Amino acid sequence: MDKATRILHDMKYARIIVLIAEKQHIPLEEAMDMLYSSPLFEIIDDGTADLICRSDIYLADEIIRMHCKSDPKQSEP
Repeated sequence: MDKATRILHDMKYARIIVLIAEKQHIPLEEAMDMLYSSPLFEIIDDGTADLICRSDIYLADEIIRMHCKSDPKQSEP
């Protein structure tokens, strides 16, 4: 991945982290953990199925959904 593409991906991840934090009412650090520990992150980052082209809101919602599904103690506020 070239430098420009890496920067664009990192900017997208930053926007997704902010959305997760806002939607879940959690600190940015927790939202970052949710993104980077999500199985979806690896698929997004390696270019599988061009998920990077999906909207930030869609990806944030999917990461939240997957996180809540994998941790039944968590629920969406």
